Amino acid sequence: MKRRRALPAAALCLAAATAQAQELTPPPENWRPIVYRDLQIPGPQDRIYADLWADVIQSNNRRYLAAGDRRFLLGNAPVREAHALVRGGDKVALLSVLNTATHCVAVARDPSSDLSVKMCPMRLAVWNGTSATLREAKGCYLEPGAEARNTMANSSYAASYTSYDVVTKSIRLGVILGRRVVEQCSQTVPLYPG
Repeated sequence: MKRRRALPAAALCLAAATAQAQELTPPPENWRPIVYRDLQIPGPQDRIYADLWADVIQSNNRRYLAAGDRRFLLGNAPVREAHALVRGGDKVALLSVLNTATHCVAVARDPSSDLSVKMCPMRLAVWNGTSATLREAKGCYLEPGAEARNTMANSSYAASYTSYDVVTKSIRLGVILGRRVVEQCSQTVPLYPG
């Protein structure tokens, strides 16, 4: 992952408040599903994700407008986010992957289920008390097609998972598509670069 400048002040304040209001991440080593958010018309609970990705969301909006697509003037062009959050004490780590048509590349598809996996921008934000860091890389996003909603309910067939390795202080990611592991999506992201 490459380094990036400071986080927006609003995101820092919100993350600090979230860290104090929440408990420790329950059994961190257990695999659990990634959480998805639709940021096309973000609500109050989406603020931290919309702030974290404001530059990419605006770039996506501009690309749609430049192509003459004016359907999304009352919100953002299609944009979804997937994340994992790890909390402990005054530390919060947020690993987020942003799915847009203009910033992602398809890497796998399951035609029978209308599911696809895309490689998209990924950001790791780590708040440690009053300081924060942000790094960028690429990560996988499991995307349902128009006919795939029922298949997504079957997590043994297709799912994005995450866990936290306490010993190495790393977030682990994985994607299952068609009951098979998508190898290029198996990642280990250390919270602190070595």
